[in-house]
Amino acid sequence: MEEIIQEDVSNDGEAMCSMSEEEQKMEEMLKMLTKLEIDSAYTCEKLLNLHVLLMHLLAWDNDLEGMGTLDSSEASFEKALTFDLLCGVLESELKQVDEVLDELEAQIVDTSYKLSTCKNANYIVMEGKLGESAESLKQSRGQVSDITLQLAQLRRTLHYIRNGTSENEEFSGNGQSLRQKYALRPTDLRHKNALRMLEKSLSRELELEKKLMEFQQNEEQLKLKLHYTEEVSSRMEEASEFIWGRFLEAENSSEVLMGISKELVGRLQVMQFSQNGSAQRETELKAKLEESTAELERKDLLVKNLEGKIAESREIVSEVVSLRERVKSSEEKLKSTELELKSVNASKQEILVHLAEMENANESIKESLFEAETRAESGETKIKELNAANLELTEELNFLKDADDKKTKKVNTLEKQVRELEVQLQNSKVSSEASQEQQNMLYSAIWDMETLIEDLKSKASKAESRTETVEEQCIVISTTNSVLNKEVTSLRQRAKSLEASLDLAFEEKEKNAQEITLRNKLLMDMVMQLSSERERIQQQLYSLAKENEKLRVNQCSAGSKSQRNEPNAGDKELTFHADGGGVEAFAESLQAGG
Repeated sequence: MEEIIQEDVSNDGEAMCSMSEEEQKMEEMLKMLTKLEIDSAYTCEKLLNLHVLLMHLLAWDNDLEGMGTLDSSEASFEKALTFDLLCGVLESELKQVDEVLDELEAQIVDTSYKLSTCKNANYIVMEGKLGESAESLKQSRGQVSDITLQLAQLRRTLHYIRNGTSENEEFSGNGQSLRQKYALRPTDLRHKNALRMLEKSLSRELELEKKLMEFQQNEEQLKLKLHYTEEVSSRMEEASEFIWGRFLEAENSSEVLMGISKELVGRLQVMQFSQNGSAQRETELKAKLEESTAELERKDLLVKNLEGKIAESREIVSEVVSLRERVKSSEEKLKSTELELKSVNASKQEILVHLAEMENANESIKESLFEAETRAESGETKIKELNAANLELTEELNFLKDADDKKTKKVNTLEKQVRELEVQLQNSKVSSEASQEQQNMLYSAIWDMETLIEDLKSKASKAESRTETVEEQCIVISTTNSVLNKEVTSLRQRAKSLEASLDLAFEEKEKNAQEITLRNKLLMDMVMQLSSERERIQQQLYSLAKENEKLRVNQCSAGSKSQRNEPNAGDKELTFHADGGGVEAFAESLQAGG
């Protein structure tokens, strides 16, 4: 049994090697055929272009009679020169095309020889393509021969145009040499017509020779095809006899295998049904998993949004803290401004009290000044009275000195009175001077007091303006403080709501995580169940494959026994893997899918 299995394996390996070699040959042949088709298309296109050029040259050939006269213009001679050059170009291109056609013919012969060694349906199609390329090559050969004939005719006409005049004649002018060179005689025209008739007859003969060559080639090809068909028919008869014997054996084995295959198909249907159920469960679980993953992604997006809101709330809280600090600083500034206001008000009150005291002192000084002025006025009046009395007394004294010496005592008394009066006068003068000095001092003190009052008034006005600005600042600060307090309360409420939503989001996230873990556990359990069922199905398939191999080995052993009885069956053996290996291939595909 082992030897039979090894022989089957070796036959399979040889078949694979032969298949790879055949594929390589097929690729090479396809490359060669594509190259032949491309080259033939290139030559056909080039021949078409050359044919167009030839038609232009033939059209110009009809006007050569007008060019050959001596009275023709220089343009006609230029046309003749271009005609000559184009004929040379056409001849060189025809040579190149002829070389390409020779190469194509060699390639066609080589490929036909290679195709004759191969035997396959694809190679028959390739032979058809090769025949088409050979026919296109024949057509291109015919076109080349036609073009060469017509080119030879054009060359002859050019030869007669060039060599029709004598070489010893002298010509004058710049264009006389060209005119004499391309001048044409009437006798030359007759020769030209005769040559054209001869060329037509030669072209007909060449066409007949081409047709004969084509008929001969067709006969050779038909002979080769008949030989190939005879060989193929003989081989097909031998193969059909061998296949008929194998077919009878296969019918016997197929009846046995049909029963086994029906049982295997029933088992496989049961397994497929169970596998389909497991696949449906797997798809349902995958759908649930995708839904859970989608929900998770949504929850993650919500969490990210909440985190963004939390970050915003943190920024808002930081702003609130900064605003609180600003409010505290503004409150401190308010307190300091209130203290300054109080101090300014106290200093203002002190200044007002001092001003009132100064005004009282000023009034008392004014009263004392008024009293001093009244005293000074009374002293001046007294001085005037004393001066008048002194004058009277001096007059009386002089009168009394002159009148009576007896009255000396009275005079002395009067002198004493005069002296006393003088002393009083001096005292009054001193008191008046002292009162004037006191008055001057009072005036200076009044002036100082007025300047001091003005300074105090300016300070009081400054303090009032400062108090007004401080009051305005206090009003602004109080309004901003109220606004900030409102914002702080709203931000606190928002932060509380955000914290509550965050707590809810965390709770939802934990719930979702728990649900996902539970679903993952369920999915893992289902996957484990599916893997266990898959292993069980694979074991059943493996056992079925073993049974199939045993049956195939028994069949091969029965076939080898029948082959030993036949003498010529060893040369053309056909393996029976297509019928017996269908179930095994199906089992292997199921294993690969599992």
